[in-house]
Amino acid sequence: MASEARLPLLLAFLGSVVTALALGWWWLIFGKVVEGGYITYAQAAPCLAGTSDLCRLAEALCTNDHFFGVRWYAPEALWVGAALLAAALLNLTVRTGVRSTDQSR
Repeated sequence: MASEARLPLLLAFLGSVVTALALGWWWLIFGKVVEGGYITYAQAAPCLAGTSDLCRLAEALCTNDHFFGVRWYAPEALWVGAALLAAALLNLTVRTGVRSTDQSR
């Protein structure tokens, strides 16, 4: 029973970490391109959740003069984080609903 209670917390924690890492990764790549004046943050924002020709062009313009040397971003990382957060919310909602049903009997 205790492990069931911790599952939403674990999912929420993992989802938050993965989402934060995805945001940092996106900023690392596209921040350099925006800093270079090639695109704006408004133009780079859709690249956070998907890919387009503009995103690929911006990635190609990214220099690898930062600490990690990465020149590409995978929007799937954001989706994994969002899915973990949604799973935590769904698990918590279902557990709360089951508990409410059991108490009403």
